[in-house]
Amino acid sequence: MATIKIAKELQILIEGWLSYLKDNLIYSGHTLDAYATDLFYFLSFIHTHYQQSISIDMIANLSIQDFRSWLAARKRDNLKTTSNARSLSVIRSFYRYLKSKKDIDNKNVFAIKILKNNKSLPKDLPLESTIEATKIIETLPKQRWVGLRDKAILMLLYGCGLRISEVLSLNKNDFRDIMASLIVKGKGKKDRMVPILPQVKSAVIDYMESCPYQLEDSIFVGVGGKKLNPDVFRANLRGLKKSLGLPEYTSPHAFRHSFATHLLSQDGDLRTIQTLLGHKSLSTTQRYTKVDVSSLMSAYSNFHPKSKRSKPKNNKR
Repeated sequence: MATIKIAKELQILIEGWLSYLKDNLIYSGHTLDAYATDLFYFLSFIHTHYQQSISIDMIANLSIQDFRSWLAARKRDNLKTTSNARSLSVIRSFYRYLKSKKDIDNKNVFAIKILKNNKSLPKDLPLESTIEATKIIETLPKQRWVGLRDKAILMLLYGCGLRISEVLSLNKNDFRDIMASLIVKGKGKKDRMVPILPQVKSAVIDYMESCPYQLEDSIFVGVGGKKLNPDVFRANLRGLKKSLGLPEYTSPHAFRHSFATHLLSQDGDLRTIQTLLGHKSLSTTQRYTKVDVSSLMSAYSNFHPKSKRSKPKNNKR
């Protein structure tokens, strides 16, 4: 990354903002890196735009044209609308933090509008491939306990619908009722209770019993005994994807999506799925109803009174 000149007081505020995201909003390391990168490139543009050191006063007084110029530059670099919308959201988050700490109220950043494309639908994995993945993943690593660890993680992603950050933050005290349920620390420090299937419980116990380290602050650890970096699991998942020929979009989050979609296809209740996933809004969960089109059309064809396939009732006279 290029070097930019930022006033010391502003640097302190940036560090405070990132700490707030980590400690108060419980953002994952991956998300924090993305936020820090987006802010850096924004400040880099402003630094180049004005050819001077970036101070709090400069940030406080940026015009709406400055923000539009920044977005225009991103567009010239062929960055997607979704990426620009996310970056704008990040910059707005930073300005909200500045308002709370320094009473800096720059309304221009909130006046910018981006025409968003329709939000892409979550992509689930085929049921057969998902089941096969939970069986194969433990055989890939050279060390048996590492394979059992990866299987336990995958089972929690797919069997409980957890985010990868939620899985890797688990400790022994989060398991309740002899491991029949789990307290998950979700986004915004909001806890939710998730039931644990016997197969998931078995996978977690097998891993914990095989792990050569004392599991205290975090259940899932790397080969050095420290808390597992999510990028290590993502790398192992890429190996699994190659072995099974899984879709290109295969990721930890794809298994979470599959949890919800497969539940829905088996007549799972949308409100229950919302609670299990920890979604704040039902509208977020409703996106999964658009994924299971095949089941929806099948139900329509079989039961809708206007469908040609539906059988007429046998009226007795």
